[in-house]
Amino acid sequence: MRRTLGVGLMVAAVAIGCGSGTPGRGRADAGGEWGQDGATADAAPAMRPPAMSGLAVVNSDFSTTSLSILDAMGGLVRADCVDSATGANGSVTSTISGDAVLPSQPQLGGDVIIVDRGNVALTFVDAASCTIVHQVPVPGPRTNPHDVVMLTPHKAYVTRYDLNRAATDPTLAGNDIAVVDPTTGTLTTRIDLDAYASSVAGAMVLARPDRALLVEGQVIVSLSEIDQGFTTYGEGKVVVVDPATDTVTAAVALTGLADCEGMTYVDAQKTLLVACGGPYAGTTSESGIAVVDLGVSPPVLTRVIPSSAFDGRPLSFAWALALPPTGGGTRAFAVTTDPKDVQPDALFAFDYVAATASKLATSGPYTLGMPAGLPGLLLMPNSTARTPRIDLYDVTGTPTATTAFTSDPVTGLPPQEIAPY
Repeated sequence: MRRTLGVGLMVAAVAIGCGSGTPGRGRADAGGEWGQDGATADAAPAMRPPAMSGLAVVNSDFSTTSLSILDAMGGLVRADCVDSATGANGSVTSTISGDAVLPSQPQLGGDVIIVDRGNVALTFVDAASCTIVHQVPVPGPRTNPHDVVMLTPHKAYVTRYDLNRAATDPTLAGNDIAVVDPTTGTLTTRIDLDAYASSVAGAMVLARPDRALLVEGQVIVSLSEIDQGFTTYGEGKVVVVDPATDTVTAAVALTGLADCEGMTYVDAQKTLLVACGGPYAGTTSESGIAVVDLGVSPPVLTRVIPSSAFDGRPLSFAWALALPPTGGGTRAFAVTTDPKDVQPDALFAFDYVAATASKLATSGPYTLGMPAGLPGLLLMPNSTARTPRIDLYDVTGTPTATTAFTSDPVTGLPPQEIAPY
């Protein structure tokens, strides 16, 4: 399956508390309160994500998963920090499925959070000790969580991508944003997105909320807009949610694009880039990069960079990454793929204002994962079977491949994703 590759392992709900410290540095104590700044569970929602502590790498063969830790310069600190065989708090329960991803941004509390789609859970990992310190189920089985935004110690948004039609309780059906207490997994409310699903004759398109970003006190969520059987696609959208009221305050149609998911935000220019893959195995005319101006209210779609500006193949829906040269600019990165799994992946640098792109490298089909950027450095996961590795590119100016390293030589699992924590 293209979306949910996990094996659905059963997960233990281990409520072990989250320690003491300032938001973004350290964990909350057993009561879930933040320590040093006096903020409590009743604190106002965070305005922006905390500064990164380092980078986390998800290595996976889609059956088992390991987590590696890199420092803030991109150096390997711990290869096999935790993996699918690691028990929470010393238990023997397998706690990480083969379908696990990382949040789009660093999160309050300082832990690495694993969004475990297969287990339908959030797993909190202490990167310093490489222990699973806290794990909670996401309410609603078979709802396929895709991202999380920690707003306070007791409030988080979780995007539930799938609709479980068998659910007898509509609050557990998914296809929405679940508002949960991350210390317990308790569902406090949900944000219904049915009103933003596309209308397509003869089909019922689901909103399918996917990735989420905390931007200046608002949460931006991408909507993939696909029906239950993944055969009919609607028009891609992003919605803006106010965490103070848990309501959608704006919606932006990504006109002409479909299957829009991965996002990157450029604070200096108040610009959001959204990666759209287009209908799976369909034409490439609905694939491209949407450029959204978040500096105006309501936000507006300013331009679309079509797949024809790259190599004419679909762009990966999973990500786009803005990473300007040292001197500044409007450069970002994206990957094109072959739905037939024959042609190589291609890594591109592109200018999201000039709408020009240049190819940097190629790899085997579906081997280039979700990268991370540091000042002057692009870290690209490459899951090619013979030599799984992280490729490094010097991006201080014109991007140049430099060297590579293995993220988990202990398990040998290939890297699929890198993200700041």
